[in-house]
Amino acid sequence: MTDHELSTMLRDLADSPAPPPAIDVERARRRGGRRRRLRSAAVVVGCAAVVAAGGVTAVSVSREDVKPALAPVAVAPQPPAAVPVDNPLVAKASFGWLPEQIKGVEYGAGGHGDYALAIGRGQLAPMIWLSVSDREPPTPRDLGGTPKQIPQKVGNRDGYWLTTDANDPLNHGDVYLRWSTGDGRWVQLHAYYLAVPDLQQVLTRVAGEVTVATKAVPLPLHVTSLPPSFHPAEASLWRRPDTDGVPWRAVLQYSSNGALATITVSLPGGQADGLGEPKCVTKNGLQACVAIDQPAAAGITSQELLSRITLLGPDEAKWTPHVIG
Repeated sequence: MTDHELSTMLRDLADSPAPPPAIDVERARRRGGRRRRLRSAAVVVGCAAVVAAGGVTAVSVSREDVKPALAPVAVAPQPPAAVPVDNPLVAKASFGWLPEQIKGVEYGAGGHGDYALAIGRGQLAPMIWLSVSDREPPTPRDLGGTPKQIPQKVGNRDGYWLTTDANDPLNHGDVYLRWSTGDGRWVQLHAYYLAVPDLQQVLTRVAGEVTVATKAVPLPLHVTSLPPSFHPAEASLWRRPDTDGVPWRAVLQYSSNGALATITVSLPGGQADGLGEPKCVTKNGLQACVAIDQPAAAGITSQELLSRITLLGPDEAKWTPHVIG
């Protein structure tokens, strides 16, 4: 091949459109960030550009057919409630209706933001991230430039689609929909890998049935007490059977005098998170593991913390929003 032929091929390749991503970037970023935190044990007390609900009952995921012709339900915002102190996993908003491609809802709170995530199945699982901000959030870094705001009512609230293409509110499948709650806060949906007819109407309906209210997410364990030096670092309820090998996994992380303590609860066979040698027990149909990287600094051993945990079983109706104490 001559230099001229090689130059021509490289120029043609540069001018051709890029292929679609083959991996879930958001998942890789979240999982990679979590692993980096665990390796370094440098915990930030308190995901990306997406960053919330449970109560005494779990959020239901409807399987009814999509009815895009229906007008979105106008949901009045709830006044901010006091943040529960006996559960580190607190959601700021919850989903109502969801399309049938969604198979579960995850939650996260802590150093990487507070969010609810409606998630499907498969290598490129459809995802709808739900987050609440105290003010209108900045433009996501991955959009770049000056994205366009295309007005959209959500119920009776003003909102907009955020897109790099003024002719496509859905931003070529990487969708952002934002709306005001009327009290200064803003809610955002960030959806991708969601291939459904009439996607714009579907996401408008999802947004219209979101409830903005602070609630503790029910979890499958109760801990009688924690040392005074323990401070919540991060909490999550995962639903990734395609990657974790179990239907769900609850993870609570605490910092203590520079140490990291991690509690993982799942069905038997689930992976234990955290640093240090985990101590595990299987009771009442569940597995609980505790890993503490520096027991001397934490003031408690993994086995001692494990002995304070009561497992509530796999029936989610019996889980509790009152986890600690």
